[in-house]
Amino acid sequence: MVNLKVVDSLEKVFLKDKLENFKEIQEIKAFKGERVSFQIILKSAEYKKYNLECMVQSELKNIKVYKVGYVPSEFPTYEERADENYITLEPGLFPDVLFPLEGKVDVYEYTNTTLWVTIDIPKKAEAKEYKVNILLENEEIKLSKEIKINVCNIELPENDLIYTNWFHSDCIATYHNVKVFSAEYWKLVEKYMKLARRTGVTQILTPIFTPPLDTEIGGERPTVQLVDIKYENGKYTFKYSKFERWIKLAQKVGIKYFEMAHFFTQWGAKYTPKIIVKENGKTVKKFGWHVKASSKEYKEFIDSFLPSLVQEIKKMGIENNVYFHISDEPAEKYDEGLKCYEKARSIVEKHLKDFKIIDALSNVEIYNRGMVDIPIPAIDRIEPFLEKQVKEKWCYYCCAQATDVSNRFLAMPSARTRIIGVQLYLHNMIGFLHWGFNFYYSRLSKEAIDPYKTTDAKQGFPSGDSFIVYPYKNGAIESIRSVVFYEALQDRMMLKLLEQKIGRKETEKEIQKIGGNITFKQYPHDKEFLYKLKNRVIEILSK
Repeated sequence: MVNLKVVDSLEKVFLKDKLENFKEIQEIKAFKGERVSFQIILKSAEYKKYNLECMVQSELKNIKVYKVGYVPSEFPTYEERADENYITLEPGLFPDVLFPLEGKVDVYEYTNTTLWVTIDIPKKAEAKEYKVNILLENEEIKLSKEIKINVCNIELPENDLIYTNWFHSDCIATYHNVKVFSAEYWKLVEKYMKLARRTGVTQILTPIFTPPLDTEIGGERPTVQLVDIKYENGKYTFKYSKFERWIKLAQKVGIKYFEMAHFFTQWGAKYTPKIIVKENGKTVKKFGWHVKASSKEYKEFIDSFLPSLVQEIKKMGIENNVYFHISDEPAEKYDEGLKCYEKARSIVEKHLKDFKIIDALSNVEIYNRGMVDIPIPAIDRIEPFLEKQVKEKWCYYCCAQATDVSNRFLAMPSARTRIIGVQLYLHNMIGFLHWGFNFYYSRLSKEAIDPYKTTDAKQGFPSGDSFIVYPYKNGAIESIRSVVFYEALQDRMMLKLLEQKIGRKETEKEIQKIGGNITFKQYPHDKEFLYKLKNRVIEILSK
């Protein structure tokens, strides 16, 4: 005998949770073009293990079934910053990775086995009730459960948020043990890009040279520089075949926007990124920690490189979809960072007048001085930027955003991850940034890690911060967190659709009726808010 319960996608089912603690669902309301998910919890009711074949049958065809995998967290969050909206602060095993179900599934007597089901509703689906039958059986037992998917006669628009989750191609090469720019490397990059697009990513970090990110001073990461550079007789020349291949691969999978790697080092803009150059027949590391950002040599390089890069960008016809970076989070304090950032910008800005410059920036004074076109503040430090009424609003979160605000840590409830969609809508955000799509190194890139064993970058960041997908065989797979974040993106588009029908003010009123006054720090913690809001939107639009 096996107990079976169907629950929604915002539950996190731990190995020892009791089934009676979960509310069973019988139906899901959905838009045309929406991706919906639910979970199936299985547990043997006797001291016996069962090996069951799982089948999900429906008139709806695009159905994927996964087995929820559990990963360890030694560092769930900063205890001194934790609020009450965490599942636990204790280290342990957390449900996260979604393994494609291959063959039968084992069901045990002492711990839960959880399956995850996603259904992509076709845009042209008929508006009606669809039955989804879940069958689990072997020669001894046969279990079945039915869930209804009620598809309304409303199509959900495509996500239009410019969403970048930094793509680390060196981590792909390191984990899969392939040579950078080999045939195997490019195949893997395409698969990771395809998965990034599935998770909602629309903009990709493009390593014109190895990005100077998360690297200790004096250290370096594997070279993934896309531009081949020669320096002979005092003159630079550039070859863009790898760059073009990268852009075309991203476009092939549906990624529209491109952000060029930062021109200066992180947290201060004091040094140059690692740039490999073939100089007089020898391959040398011409720039890096050993060269200051304000050096004459780097200025000369930039004056030669950027006009060439701009020409290449225009040749590829992507000039309207390209963003540039100066330096990531250049300064906590205004005085210490302004001069370095100002000098750094002055080196490149004359070449980038036709482009937008974006940077993660928590210091509003740097924005006030006109140093960055589009600031990307952290959501717990965003108020001064909101007061400035920045025209193109972006935001981000990372490891530091551990108190009061939304984030994607393993130890957080899924509703806390998903609420960001409503918040992005209410604050008119057009862009969102996160630094870790697939960072499989320890903090400061000191060593490679196995993400199935180490989820906190060697206790460098709370578990869940540094990556949102897992490497898998010859590619990568999703996590609960990536699926839930995609649901947040769908919530945002649902509200934008409602706004088209009833206007901005009325849409905000409807949100407030159910959830009160929502800010980045103040919002309903209960997952029921998200379901009530969706049901209300469907109710209004269906009229």
